[in-house]
Amino acid sequence: MGKFQHHSRFPKQKHVQAFRFPFVCFGCRKSFKLPVSTGSRLCPQCRRPMEMLSRKFSAPKSADIAQWKKVQFLVEHGFRFYSVYRNVESGGKQSVRYPTTLAEAKDFVVVFREQAHLPAATDLF
Repeated sequence: MGKFQHHSRFPKQKHVQAFRFPFVCFGCRKSFKLPVSTGSRLCPQCRRPMEMLSRKFSAPKSADIAQWKKVQFLVEHGFRFYSVYRNVESGGKQSVRYPTTLAEAKDFVVVFREQAHLPAATDLF
């Protein structure tokens, strides 16, 4: 036991200690937590492109198809589970919860469309 050294003496490399974000595959209905990547990520199972979402995202069970359809609808319309706010009468902003059903998501997209994070035209090429 005389040779033991505390783990803090061995600093981690930057790519290992980076925050991990959920990357979702809508084909497999699975989420993988991976470090941020500038390029696109492919699903390790089906090799389809995955979408990176906010760290606040919590994936539904893969058997819950209705919830996955709702998540896919929101992502397609630019809502990647970052915070969304509504103006209040006092002049401030109040955080809004994401919808729980696909029907609610359709209304949510219309009401908060200015807060969607759609890719810029330059990001597409």
